[in-house]
Amino acid sequence: MPTVKELILAARQQLSSHQIEDASFNVDCLAAMALNTTNSRMPLYWAQSATSEFTETFSLLIKRRCENEPLQYILGEWSFLDFDISVAPGALIPRPETEEVFMAAVRAIEKTEFHDSFKFADVGTGTGVLGIALARKFAGASGFLVDISADALAIAAANLLRFPELACRVATVNEDFLSSFGSDQLNVILSNPPYINSADIAGLMPEVSRFEPHLALDGGVTGVELISRLIKQAEKVLVAGGIFVFEHGHGQRQIIRSLLDANWILLEAGDDLAGSERYFVVKRAEK
Repeated sequence: MPTVKELILAARQQLSSHQIEDASFNVDCLAAMALNTTNSRMPLYWAQSATSEFTETFSLLIKRRCENEPLQYILGEWSFLDFDISVAPGALIPRPETEEVFMAAVRAIEKTEFHDSFKFADVGTGTGVLGIALARKFAGASGFLVDISADALAIAAANLLRFPELACRVATVNEDFLSSFGSDQLNVILSNPPYINSADIAGLMPEVSRFEPHLALDGGVTGVELISRLIKQAEKVLVAGGIFVFEHGHGQRQIIRSLLDANWILLEAGDDLAGSERYFVVKRAEK
């Protein structure tokens, strides 16, 4: 009977042969899941003989990963900043780049007059991480997790339940962008909207193109069609001096700049840690 470590080593080779990046980390996470333990405690199990239950469960998990199902969806949970959230195929998997976008939003909000108490919307919320993170960071903030997808909003609602202290300050809204909000209703808007060119989606890595929701990826023919619509809606619903922070794709900065007319004051056009164009931070000009 093989040991747990022997099965882990074999699984690493199996994932590597399927061109799975960071095979060792993937295998360790799946082995820990099969053993109902954590990655840090895995060495305690290495020398143990692999039970039939572990062998069967672990093999099924490895098979799913070899078929390019994202590790995060298999695990059903992932980390964003300093908290864990549920993830499922109905919503995009949170990326480290979006953490950078969030931190840019925090910096901008902290410089406003309303930072102690404000209304926000996380538009295209997906798992809800941006809105939840904002409400956790600013105790005086209240707002909405907005998504057109009922599946995504169900995931966001489940994540919101992880933080009972936010129940009285954050609500979910099943709506297309900001169409249900009135004039001057919000101080802050955060968004990671769809921004990939429609024609490019099929060529993305299979974990994305086959498993993540195209509704959250497809930004239209140019990739910025939905961003353009969101900018126009944000002009209406933000108060003067309100902050709008949104993510976008590399190579889209110039065309987005052209969409930001005199209604907006550019605070930051930021790159991520890899040097790719990533986000805009803008302020609503006086009306």
